[in-house]
Amino acid sequence: MRFFQRLRSTIFSRTTVLAVVTVLVITLATLFGSFEFLELKAVDAAFNLRGPLPPTAPIVIVAVDDESIRETQLQWPWPRSYMAQLITKISEGKPKSITADVFWYEPTTEAGGDEALAQAIANAGNVILANDINRVEQSGFVLDEYRRPLPELEAAAMSLGLANLKRDDADGFIRQMPIYLINPNDEKAYFSWAVLTAIHYLDVPLPTSIKTNSVQFGDVTVPLEDRFFINVNYRGGSGRVFEQKPAYQVVNGDIDPSFFKDKIVLIGATSVSLQDVYSVPFEGSRKPMPGVEVNANVIDTIISGQFISRWPLLLGALAVLFLGILAYVFSISSRPLIGIFLTVGTAIAYLVLWFVAFAQLRTEIYVVAPLIGLVLGFAVPSVERATTEALARRRVRGMFERFVSPEVVEQMVESGLEASRGQRTELTILFSDIRGFTTMSEKMSPNAVVDLLNEYLGVMTDVILKHGGTIDKYEGDLIMAFFNAPITQPDHPRRAVEAAIDMRITLDRLKAKWAKEGTRPTNFEMGIGLNTGDAFVGLIGSEKRINYTCIGDSVNLASRVQDLTKDLKWPLLITEFTYERIKDEFDAEFAEARLVKGKTVPVGMYKVIGRKGAPESEKVRALFA
Repeated sequence: MRFFQRLRSTIFSRTTVLAVVTVLVITLATLFGSFEFLELKAVDAAFNLRGPLPPTAPIVIVAVDDESIRETQLQWPWPRSYMAQLITKISEGKPKSITADVFWYEPTTEAGGDEALAQAIANAGNVILANDINRVEQSGFVLDEYRRPLPELEAAAMSLGLANLKRDDADGFIRQMPIYLINPNDEKAYFSWAVLTAIHYLDVPLPTSIKTNSVQFGDVTVPLEDRFFINVNYRGGSGRVFEQKPAYQVVNGDIDPSFFKDKIVLIGATSVSLQDVYSVPFEGSRKPMPGVEVNANVIDTIISGQFISRWPLLLGALAVLFLGILAYVFSISSRPLIGIFLTVGTAIAYLVLWFVAFAQLRTEIYVVAPLIGLVLGFAVPSVERATTEALARRRVRGMFERFVSPEVVEQMVESGLEASRGQRTELTILFSDIRGFTTMSEKMSPNAVVDLLNEYLGVMTDVILKHGGTIDKYEGDLIMAFFNAPITQPDHPRRAVEAAIDMRITLDRLKAKWAKEGTRPTNFEMGIGLNTGDAFVGLIGSEKRINYTCIGDSVNLASRVQDLTKDLKWPLLITEFTYERIKDEFDAEFAEARLVKGKTVPVGMYKVIGRKGAPESEKVRALFA
């Protein structure tokens, strides 16, 4: 009786209204897919909690791996004649089918290579070739091109299947794969090579019709998501489930062909260097999975019939609503500890339900949004609203600490958001850029370029911050920073020049270290341009993305000065406006007066030599001197 009296007394309170509104907002957000990213990550967690499972289908991957590339000393794509030997060796073992996840769209320059490959495919009699529907977007036009292998190869093959993949927009992971796609040019449905491989193994005909939510392969009904896609029931992490044999060992005869008897053989690239690898629920981007192995999981899913289904959005929204209301009922208990215990117990029970549903029933139920609804349904009416000042401080700090420096956050917390919205002030702006970076990076792998940039930007950032600068942004190898904001620095021109000289010294040390280690190229230089002048500095952006930055003519001039380091062959240039402020502390030479873009009067440019009285080792030298 007391419970209902308490319920009636609070039903129209501000806290109740706030709780109801919160739960309804979470429910609506679920319906609109706002928690999709987190729900996908929950699916990944479910896979990893469930752990690996043994494969159902007898699948073997003949891998174009690092070992094969090293042993054969052949560049990918391999000669057609070598691939012909590979298919011939496999076919000698009488496999159920051979699927080559390789595109052969253009004739080879190798004499007799195409003919040899076509003959090997024809002799095998059970080879499935890969093709794709390639989307080209250029100049506002979109063209979907259905690409096919060379006619002689297609004629020799048993089937032709699509190799298209589907990455989730939220994070680029592959959790679904297309069963078929519609070629917009002829409006026909074309199946993936994984489907064709599974159908051949099951010895069933291709379906004559496809429903919007399922497709029938013999006795197997494959549920579809969004008409085209299947949820992949991954059996485990990359390289840990399906047998893999290096391709070169097959060609060399190190593997008895009888090993392949009655098995599904997939030929594909597994070397990370060939860039046919993708993030999947198991281990994510830490150990990406080759495309051929992703398709192996699709084949196994179809053959096993162990399909994964997912709750519709409406059920997820209803779960949010139910748990939110339940939590609110718990929150109005006269004994808070009991309410907390019931809420935590409900959360644990729901998590158990979520995992059992996935592991035993192969059903993905919504978990993140319902638990958020449960927590907020209890927390909102249970916690008193903080004071306005404390709430404002928390909001400002939480919003901006990810985007701006700690000093800026502190200033906004102390002075309030309005104080940081922007003002015109004198700044010294620094731009730096690597000379010769494009030429150098073209000879490096993407990973090597990223590693070099990360180390370079890391040490240069430390130098700038040491002298009190604020990093504005990075654009590739370019760094933009400024001094005298958000903390006032009366000596900001001196700080900026000292930072620039230290960046030059640090670069020499870094290159010397790399040269000694022999790990990275050192045939590059750095140009730095400085200018002092008024600029607008503050928070600029939209409600969704905001940045603490500076804009104005003086900023543009600093960028132009940095560009002039190429023409004047000097790595550290300052304008006459900066020179007038630092000439008593630094040695500098007049270079020239240049009419830069955006100016009507030539601006004097000065070459900074170094600090007055500095040793020769700390002086600036000409570019590539």
